[in-house]
Amino acid sequence: MGENTIKPNPLDTNAQFLALLDAAVDAMIVIDHRGAIEVFNHAAERMFGYQAKDVIGANVRILMPQPYQDAHDGYLQHFNETKQAKVIGIGREVKAQKSNGEIFPIELSVGEVKKSSHPQFVGIIRDISDRMKVQADLNESRERLAQFTRLSTMGEMAAGIAHEINQPLTAITSYSQACRNFIEQFQPKSEDPSLVKVKATLDKISAQTHRASEVISRLRNFVKKGQVIRTTVNLSSLIKNTLNLAEIDTRILEHGIELNLANNPRPMVNIDDIQIQQVLFNLINNAIDSLQACPSKPIQISTHWVGDKNIEVAVQDFGVGINAQQEESLFLPFYTTKASGMGVGLSISQTIIEAHGGKLTYRKGQPSGSIFTFTLPASGATTLPHIEK
Repeated sequence: MGENTIKPNPLDTNAQFLALLDAAVDAMIVIDHRGAIEVFNHAAERMFGYQAKDVIGANVRILMPQPYQDAHDGYLQHFNETKQAKVIGIGREVKAQKSNGEIFPIELSVGEVKKSSHPQFVGIIRDISDRMKVQADLNESRERLAQFTRLSTMGEMAAGIAHEINQPLTAITSYSQACRNFIEQFQPKSEDPSLVKVKATLDKISAQTHRASEVISRLRNFVKKGQVIRTTVNLSSLIKNTLNLAEIDTRILEHGIELNLANNPRPMVNIDDIQIQQVLFNLINNAIDSLQACPSKPIQISTHWVGDKNIEVAVQDFGVGINAQQEESLFLPFYTTKASGMGVGLSISQTIIEAHGGKLTYRKGQPSGSIFTFTLPASGATTLPHIEK
């Protein structure tokens, strides 16, 4: 080397090193063998919300949430004693904690500083919150697409099944009517109580078969066209008719369940009455399921105004209730809390209510149980307060 060669000044080298650290986009932190922070660059200040002067000398654990805090000292001690690296030289995704307590995901790489005056380690940290959000959004989109595909398949199946089921339903109606005609033909004026009951039962069979056919027809139209057939009906009467159907359920008698109707406003609503009846029937059926472990408790159905234009129907039970994890997935297609459920009842009910311009929601009951509510736009109302059972 020539006489004019300039030897590097250690102070200049250190300044260059610090300038390089502060120019880095990623957070860079240097710690000693005890975990004390020695270097905290500008990117780290922006990322964690601390000033370097406030954290120099502090243990790096302040940048970590549990359980990483408790594990960190063990990693350092293990490396210092054995020189066996568990995290050094290995990039990994972990959680970090800002000065305000916010926990966020990071990508962390740790390296050992060689030939230093004392044991040192450098950590390079990248905030991956945006990347994780993009991935989560992508996963959600894929799940929604999968759900849409399953629902579309189910819709096609429903259309095909509806066509096949309508034929035996028509036959049931014909046979029941034929039986009634047979009784009328041979016992036209009989007042025998048994025959009177038989004729009444046959009339009910015909009525319910016709209703089943209507339900299938409306469901097929809804799935294939996404349309609703609306008529103006008395909501109070519709609820009472639905309760009459629900009371046939043998579980009500077996478990001593009461269906109580607190029906205050009596509005006229412009709805597809078959679909809304199916929603209400589904909610009542779910309430009955939840009460099988809580016998002799009631199911309360009530209506009240929400503002000036919407009526709310609430179905409340006092059963075992729904836990927080179940609550998050209640309205997802194919999610069910029942051993034999298909997981489509609430999802379809939500779609029906939203198609009517309303909203289906859930909240916890007090002191126990569940409350499902749905709103409907009212086309007019007469306020006739009363309580019916």
